[in-house]
Amino acid sequence: MLVVTSHNNADFDALASLIAASFLYPEAVRVMPSQVQPAVRDFLAIHWDILRLRPRRGLDLAAISRLVVTDTGSWERLDGMAELALVAGLPVVVWDHHMEFGEFGEAGKIGDIGEAGRQGKIIAEETHREEVGATVTLLLEELERRDTPFSPIHATLFLLGIYDDTGSLSFPNTTARDARMAAFLLANGADLNVVSAYQSEALDSRHLDLFSRMLAEAEQFSLGGRQFGVCVQETDKGLNMLPTVVSKFKEIQGLDAAFGVFPMGPEKTVVIARGNPRRCDVGAVVRRLGGGGHPGAGSAMLRVPLVEARQRLITLLHDQPAVAVTVAALMSPVGMRLSPATRVDEAVEALRASGRQALLVVDDDGRLLGAFGEEQVLKIRQERQRQQPVTAMMRRQVPSVPPQLSLREALAQMSGLELGFLPVVEQERLLGEITRAAIILNLYDF
Repeated sequence: MLVVTSHNNADFDALASLIAASFLYPEAVRVMPSQVQPAVRDFLAIHWDILRLRPRRGLDLAAISRLVVTDTGSWERLDGMAELALVAGLPVVVWDHHMEFGEFGEAGKIGDIGEAGRQGKIIAEETHREEVGATVTLLLEELERRDTPFSPIHATLFLLGIYDDTGSLSFPNTTARDARMAAFLLANGADLNVVSAYQSEALDSRHLDLFSRMLAEAEQFSLGGRQFGVCVQETDKGLNMLPTVVSKFKEIQGLDAAFGVFPMGPEKTVVIARGNPRRCDVGAVVRRLGGGGHPGAGSAMLRVPLVEARQRLITLLHDQPAVAVTVAALMSPVGMRLSPATRVDEAVEALRASGRQALLVVDDDGRLLGAFGEEQVLKIRQERQRQQPVTAMMRRQVPSVPPQLSLREALAQMSGLELGFLPVVEQERLLGEITRAAIILNLYDF
């Protein structure tokens, strides 16, 4: 008997990868572990018969002639199947995206367990292990290659698997391959209404337990007048919505920035950051850890143990504060400008040719006098107005920023403007301009 199964405390990626594997091995018996996560249990209550699952309870292990395992590489995580590690000659196939077990070299038989087997690692004759966000992604790529058909119900389950392990494509372990398979599933009938129903934002008892531990054990300290919190906590492998928990922690404690440090494996740790973008650029912090983000949120995946990840973060916050980037560092020259003597009709032509929403009016001494834009063009009613100098119709009150202003402050001033840029002025002299695009590209480290 060929059996396909997954790990205990099954999440949606475990269930989805189990079912997807059964499409590659159509003769396989689909064995569901006894313990599943609450949302998966609710899903199975409706879909059990459609998925043609068999419970682990009552399965005769002696009847298994071949085993396909998904979403884990450990005997200890399977539901009462560890004794199969001692069955000589039993062929096992593993599909997994967890890299902490590494590759075991040449393919072997389970009977030759050696040291790895004694530690609970599955020594498979065939291993499909690649670093993607969800195991089902690997199986879907193979289904797509073989042009294997499946129903919209299966597509919905597979999308649940990808979303569950990647935080709806928002976790740092997400890859382009996961996103491509998500699009593939949507094209094949996956129902986002069903997916959203099982990806609830409600926090369950495990989240509340984690949140309580964070409140009790987090390190909190003040740096440069800003309040920081660092939470280092062990979590269940399948626990999602960690960013939500970190956000709640920041809000309850009234912090300027909060950092959650959680293990994803023995040598893999995720750092999730949430902050007040007006007080602290947490995106800049996690980028220095190798991650990414923006001023209010970010994350990084570190290939180090939990303790080392925490130390790197603490050292970075205390000893290597990020230098605030000012407007002067990103400002650019003003290429096209108008002189006070420019006629209105000439200004209109120059504005159209520039493709900008407004042009600055600057005198011979470099002083900023005003701006002429689409708003002023709409006020032209008579032909004689076109012959007047641009100073007669320009907007005289033009928002500007000094070169020493921080980028976040400049962006805040720009938020209510439609121009997309601000003149940089010092002692009434125009030094250049700072554009919204330049600020955004810098904040995201593009």
